[in-house]
Amino acid sequence: MSRLPLAGVAVVLVLATGAPAIGAERETAPPPGFTELQFGRLLMDAGRLDDALAFLERARPAAEEEQIERRFLLGRVEMRLGRPRRAARHFEAILAVRPELTRVRLELASAYYAAGRDEKARGQFEGALADRPPASVEAAVRGFLDRIDTRRRWTRSFSVALAPESNPLKRTDRDEVRIGGVPFRPDQTARSGAGLAVSAGLSFTPAIADDLRAVAAVSAAAKLYRRSAWNDVSGEGELGIARQFDRADLSGGLRLGRRWLGGEVYSHGIGPWLRGRLGLSAATSLGLHADLEALGYEDGPARDGSRLGLRPSLRHALSSRTVLETELDVEAVSARQERHGSRMLGLGLTASHAFTGGLSVATGLSVQRRRYGAPDPLFGTTRVDTTLRLSAKLLHRAWRMYGFSPYLGYTFERNDSRLPIHTYRNHALMLGLSRSF
Repeated sequence: MSRLPLAGVAVVLVLATGAPAIGAERETAPPPGFTELQFGRLLMDAGRLDDALAFLERARPAAEEEQIERRFLLGRVEMRLGRPRRAARHFEAILAVRPELTRVRLELASAYYAAGRDEKARGQFEGALADRPPASVEAAVRGFLDRIDTRRRWTRSFSVALAPESNPLKRTDRDEVRIGGVPFRPDQTARSGAGLAVSAGLSFTPAIADDLRAVAAVSAAAKLYRRSAWNDVSGEGELGIARQFDRADLSGGLRLGRRWLGGEVYSHGIGPWLRGRLGLSAATSLGLHADLEALGYEDGPARDGSRLGLRPSLRHALSSRTVLETELDVEAVSARQERHGSRMLGLGLTASHAFTGGLSVATGLSVQRRRYGAPDPLFGTTRVDTTLRLSAKLLHRAWRMYGFSPYLGYTFERNDSRLPIHTYRNHALMLGLSRSF
C-alpha cells in the first residue's frame, strides 16, 4: 500500500462523522492532494462502498504497483458489496501477471468460495498453502477446505481442441518389414490427419454423513476425423463412496467403461477402483490410483481377460507458482491367449510453472517398458516395447473466452519394439479451450 499525506487523517474524520454521500449524478473530484485511488481507499475504509467504487473505477494510475492496488481494492469492494464473481475477475487479473502474490490468491479463493465455485476455490487455497503461510493463516485455509469438502456436490468440465497429428493410427515408420523372412511393405498412405478432440465430465458427490460422501460420475472422450474409420470414442461411469480424513482422503467404487473404434464397439470393461491422497505437509502429498478391470473385446475372445493398474505418485509444490510431480505406473494385463497379456512398468515426471506476466508452462516426460506374455506367431519372438513421451502445454492465464481458457499443447511419442511393425513415431499438436465449473 502506498503512503498517504497527513491530510488523509482529516478526510477519514470527515467521512466517519457522516459527510454527505457523493451523488451519482455529479462528478466530485477528490480533495486537493489526493488521487482517485487514494481517496477511493479512504472511502472504502470508512464503509462508503458505492462512493469508493465510483472513485476506484475512474482511477487510471500509471505505475504498475498502483494499477495492481486499484484492482485489489476493486475486488475487496465488490466482495463487501456481495458480488464475489465480479470480485474474482479483479483478483484473477492480478494473479495473471503477478502469481506470487499470496494475499491476492487467498482473496481469490475466498471469492470463489463465496460464489459457490468450490473446485476453483480449492485449487487457490491449496496453492496458497504451498507458499507456507503463517500457522494462523494455514489453519484458516484448512477450515475453508473442510467446509468445501462438506458442501461440495457437482463438478463439471469440458474441453475441445483441434489436434493435428503426424501418425494418429501409430503405424510403423519402416519402409519394409520381414515376416518369416518374406519382405512386406506396410501401408504408408494417409498417415497424418487432423482430428477434433472433445472431452467432458460430470460428477455428483452428495453427503451421506460427516466426512462421508457418495460418488457418481460420468465422462466421455472422443477423437473425431474426416475419415470416420479413424474415430476413437470412449465413455465410462463410476459409482462409489469417499471418506475425508485430516490431511487425507480415500475413495473407491465400481467403474464401467466402453470404447468404440471407427463407430463400432471395440471393448468393454467393469471393475473396482480406489483413489487416495495423503498430505505429508502443506506443500507435499502422496497419491495412489488403483483399478482392477475385467475386459472383453468385440473382435474375438482371444484378448478377453483382466487389467490391474497401480499408479502411486508424489506431488511437491515449491511454491504456488511451481509444482513438481512424479508418478510410477505399473500395469498387469492377462488374456486368454498368453501373447496378448503383458506387464508394464513406467515412470513419469511433470513440472509446471506460472511466470510473471500471465504465461503458464507445463512439461512432462515419461518412459514405459511393456513385455508381452508369449512369442508372436508371425514373428516368432516375444514383443517388447519401450515408449517415450514428451509433452508441453502453454496457456496465458489472462486470456479467457466466456470462461474458457485457451491452450496450446505438443506431444511427441516414440515407440521402439522388437516387432518392427509396432515401431512408430508420432507428433501431435493441440489448440483448444477448456473449462472446469
